[in-house]
Amino acid sequence: MEPPDAEASPSRLVEDLFRTEHAHLVAALTRTLGAPNLQFAEDVVQDALVSAMHAWRFGPPRDPKAWIVRAARNRAIDIIRRERRGMSLLPELASITATTDTIDAALAPAADRANQLAMMFAVCDSALTPETHVTLILRWLCGLSPKEIGQAFLVDTQTIDRRLHRGKARLRELGRLVDVDRLPDVEERRGSVLQALYLLFSEGYHGSNPREPVRPFLCADAVRLTERLLDTSATAHPDASALAALFCFDLSRLPTRLDAQGVFVPLEEQDRGQWDPGLIERGLAHLAASARGDRMSRWHLEAGIACEHTVAPSVRETDWARVVALYDLLVAQSPGPIVVLNRALAVAELDGVEEGRRQLAAVAGDKKLARYPFYWAALADLQRRADKHVDARSSYQRAVELSRTPAERASYQRRIELLEIS
Repeated sequence: MEPPDAEASPSRLVEDLFRTEHAHLVAALTRTLGAPNLQFAEDVVQDALVSAMHAWRFGPPRDPKAWIVRAARNRAIDIIRRERRGMSLLPELASITATTDTIDAALAPAADRANQLAMMFAVCDSALTPETHVTLILRWLCGLSPKEIGQAFLVDTQTIDRRLHRGKARLRELGRLVDVDRLPDVEERRGSVLQALYLLFSEGYHGSNPREPVRPFLCADAVRLTERLLDTSATAHPDASALAALFCFDLSRLPTRLDAQGVFVPLEEQDRGQWDPGLIERGLAHLAASARGDRMSRWHLEAGIACEHTVAPSVRETDWARVVALYDLLVAQSPGPIVVLNRALAVAELDGVEEGRRQLAAVAGDKKLARYPFYWAALADLQRRADKHVDARSSYQRAVELSRTPAERASYQRRIELLEIS
């Protein structure tokens, strides 16, 4: 991931650092001081970032990241020294010297992987729901705000706040973050971790933020954290390799998803020559590594579909029989209206537009799809290809009404305009 731009305004620089360093610092301090001090860790990091906002108003330091880390370290030690008797610290932090040495070690770059893995798996406790697991990871490991998480879940901020409250209460009960190689149930927790990372990537790839329809930094965070799982024997797993492959294939196409006007570009119109060959090769390597297991997960199937789209020379030359076969397996394993929708579009390419329309008609009554702009856009595309322009215009208009971002809305408006020209 690229470091924050030192030429940016102080406020923008602090915002960038909050996103990139908040999770690192909170995880390090929580693992060091014990889970009951999570709120303390968050407050310390927030204080450091507020201090930066004031101190940098005339210009940032030479190394903004090091400044933030040092400020958080000093703030934590100052508060512990002043309020030590009222704090619940781990037994090994019996003296201020031991505390200082331990904090310094925890904030060192070499400890970052262990800190984040411990935090990521600790929050996936069996006493909490899978939805809460995902919320906690998105907040404490990825730096998303409660509002952003709510948008990803399609729930209100109050619901996210309640999940965060339950998570903090449970962590206080646990006392400390256990390293992943000492967790007895790491297998059970992995599913929630992977689901959280999938949601994180999705929010960056085609999220609901009206000002930023594509947020590459979220996608990059998802790739980074997933590959971090693969770097440790206790968390490396074929499912994680498959998810990393899926992310790499999709991320390789990100530069062509928006045009110069910030409008989404359909897959068939994207310039495949601009796709990132390095990421494609990385995805192929992860996909090959995922084959060492004895089961095919949802992530294997989605990665396989993404691979077919990515390696094909064009939409026309895509192996649609292979794509439909993978969707058949995915529908059987992880049924849902969105999967059925995407399968119908693949069927339209393999067996013709009318068959694709018939498949979409079969799920037309689904309440979730009724509010899903991509369903109406997909239906409109098939109606256009079937020369049913009146119906297509109506469906595109419905997609416009349900659009979450200006980029989506402009994309559908453009299709309406092209429809009227033809």
